[in-house]
Amino acid sequence: MTTLNLQGSARVKCDGEEITIDGSEFSLEEADNRHIGEGDYQYETLHIYFDPEERFKILIQSTLFEGKVTTYAAQVHEGSAVILEDELEAVEG
Repeated sequence: MTTLNLQGSARVKCDGEEITIDGSEFSLEEADNRHIGEGDYQYETLHIYFDPEERFKILIQSTLFEGKVTTYAAQVHEGSAVILEDELEAVEG
């Protein structure tokens, strides 16, 4: 079975505090093969980091198609955090 795991880290600022979040701290919330037309499927994942103090959530999506992994930029979904540095990368695992 195909899986994509996050490696690297992201640096976030929230309430005046800088926080470094390791890729392993993100939970895999969604993963599925999606039909994209003409008989082709791509594997898609959604990883989410839930701040323990419930100040923010960070989402990161990735895809695997024809052996190529694409990782999209992390986004703050809820809260007032700002992503200072995004070094997260999805890898097959």
